[in-house]
Amino acid sequence: MKFETVELIKKEFHHLDTIFFNSAYFGPSPYSAKQKVSRALQKELDPSFYNYNTWMGIPERVREQIATLLECSPDNVMHTTSTSDVINIIANGFKFEADDVVCAINQDYPSNVLPWMRAQETRGVNFKLLELKDEVVPTAKWLAENLPKNCRVFDMSYVTFDTGKKMDILSIGKLCQERGIFFIVDATQALGGMKITKEELDVIDVLACSSYKWMLGPYGHAFAYFSDKAIELVSHQAGNWINSPNSKVVYNLLDYTTETLPGARKFDRGQAANMLANACLEAGLEFLTAVGLDEVQKHNNALRDYFLENFPKNKFNVITPKDHMANILCLKATTSDPLNLERELKFRNVDVSIRQGNIRLSFHIFNNRDQVNELIRALDI
Repeated sequence: MKFETVELIKKEFHHLDTIFFNSAYFGPSPYSAKQKVSRALQKELDPSFYNYNTWMGIPERVREQIATLLECSPDNVMHTTSTSDVINIIANGFKFEADDVVCAINQDYPSNVLPWMRAQETRGVNFKLLELKDEVVPTAKWLAENLPKNCRVFDMSYVTFDTGKKMDILSIGKLCQERGIFFIVDATQALGGMKITKEELDVIDVLACSSYKWMLGPYGHAFAYFSDKAIELVSHQAGNWINSPNSKVVYNLLDYTTETLPGARKFDRGQAANMLANACLEAGLEFLTAVGLDEVQKHNNALRDYFLENFPKNKFNVITPKDHMANILCLKATTSDPLNLERELKFRNVDVSIRQGNIRLSFHIFNNRDQVNELIRALDI
């Protein structure tokens, strides 16, 4: 890693008081967020002569930053508050035929399941949860054999929240393209800790991501990439003045129209120009852009591999499949109770999560080998 990058990481995360391996739960914002939010708060305290175009231009500026990281057009990016909101937009705005089926994987994160359960109740959408049974992950081959012939939408996480399993999005996306299946990917536990390649993005119809984990942004913001096809297929159901082309000129607000701004902007949440949240988000986006997601992924994988070489193997089993690892690693203790272990780690100032009885470790760009060594010592008790 370049000297300048190392120094930037030190500068932006010197404020962390813990040895933090918990970005899969809540990612820490870089220190520059404090200055950005402080300036935004000053506008909240005294909005005198705050230029309308400057204020309303905030979402567009952030949209462009997100598009840069995804290597896509800003026209394909929308702002919202959560991954669930993205899935709800699709569940309520997608036109289904009578026998169409929506599929997800049983035990996936609720954001990818509950909106479809609700659409089943309110719209009569046919929704099916697929059981993996003996399969480690839903491969393209397995899906080809198990997806219903009339599957119209398939929704899944890129990296699972509870075991850290990484899916082969590229091959699954190609299968969906071949079958005309609308492919939704929840990248919340992936993007920011790793890169979404251009090739992967090309086989995805909608990619949703909550910003407060690996993207190092604030709670209450999420975004999504909508392909050109998705923008055409999904209708927007909510009337929202900020999505109107007339919102760009304050004097035209009463020229009512249901037309929307171009591209995925039609799905933007209301009050997307939230100054405080966007100030915090911009700090995370600027930091990740400066470091580069390729470098982040390389660093995170190196720390993960170093841990795997040196952790006390007589006391833990690795739950995350070796061939499907990303930035999250899950362990099962064989000699101690996981909740007692979590308390012991907390006593040693090491922050991790317990999920489904497993110890979940999240390796991110601000972690280093010395911290991994301290984690290993703390686990070897």
